[in-house]
Amino acid sequence: MKKIIAILLVLSVAFVAFAETGAPTSTNLGLQTVIAPKLYHGFTATDNTSAPAIVTALSAASSGSITKTGLNIEVDGAQEVGYYSLYNTGNLQATVKFTPSPLTLNLGTTTYYVPYRLSWTASSGNSKVTVSGSPIGTVAVFGTSAPTAVPATTAMLTTSNGLRWQTLLLKVEFAGALNLAAGLPEGTFTGFILAAVTAS
Repeated sequence: MKKIIAILLVLSVAFVAFAETGAPTSTNLGLQTVIAPKLYHGFTATDNTSAPAIVTALSAASSGSITKTGLNIEVDGAQEVGYYSLYNTGNLQATVKFTPSPLTLNLGTTTYYVPYRLSWTASSGNSKVTVSGSPIGTVAVFGTSAPTAVPATTAMLTTSNGLRWQTLLLKVEFAGALNLAAGLPEGTFTGFILAAVTAS
């Protein structure tokens, strides 16, 4: 009996001592992380039909810029030149603009310019991206005077938050029969299409 009483007294004293510290009966472990906005955009030779496919295709530091070879600028009709893809998770509205430049060839002191029309159509994407603004540029015979510059034109407009992704199929069209009749000089003609993203 004495043993039992002694144990009870010890427990009672310990409880009173704990109660006097004023410690809370429960505590919390907070959890937090910060997600940075992600932007992937650029040109690819193949279609990207999902958001993960865009990330995979454009995550390398050197990705996003390609060269389409083998164009025939002496035939009429639109020719596919590749795809443009956008993946964006930032909270600001994003705008994508295209600026095409003519194909050119420098021979001595003469520069030859080959204009074209650029068009694009939606391939795959979600409802948070609006595709607009196609086509731009002019289908005209080549010349030795620089054509009027084509202004940057909006190709995509996104909503202001959440995952936005879209892939476009790009095509160019030349005045092929006119170029052939006028006689293009021998050489390698090169040009480019610039894609720029702004957020606001």
